[in-house]
Amino acid sequence: MNPILNRISIATLLVAACALPLGAAAQNSDNKRALAVKLAQIQQKNDGDAMAEQLTASAVQPLIADWSQKLDESVPPAKQKDVRDKLDQELKKFSESTFKTIQGQTSKGAEAALVPIFMEKLSEDELKTIIAYLESPAAAKFQSLGPDATNAWAKKVIDATRPSVKSGADSFNAAAARIVGASGGANGKK
Repeated sequence: MNPILNRISIATLLVAACALPLGAAAQNSDNKRALAVKLAQIQQKNDGDAMAEQLTASAVQPLIADWSQKLDESVPPAKQKDVRDKLDQELKKFSESTFKTIQGQTSKGAEAALVPIFMEKLSEDELKTIIAYLESPAAAKFQSLGPDATNAWAKKVIDATRPSVKSGADSFNAAAARIVGASGGANGKK
């Protein structure tokens, strides 16, 4: 065989051999990214509405606290119910509009926020395992148990802590009554 052809063939084989791992790595990276995107989509589907509800509540609560106080301070008691009803209607409009806006962003932001984290923190095999579980009937069944399981757990915690919480609330109420009474407020006016 011609030595020049032999060298070219060996060089070609070496270049091809070196390119294979790079091509495989790029394909593995593409596969991993596709899995990370899929997991982000699953998470958005499973958790997006709950996140939107929670974020909406955090936007609504300060308004309720602020306007409740203003209502108590500036509206005569005889008119408060009518004013509260009107405020509730406006608050409902705000809440629904805010939820829709936030919900739209949860779906837009899921992939951009989650994919880089999943790519960095999870291996391709871990992504496959998580996705397989989340798409399984067992996961669907487990998730459907969520409300019942959470309620049963919360009931146990409430039952176990009720006496301590009640005692603490009673102590607070007694201390608050002393403080307010000493300052001339409520029934302790001087």
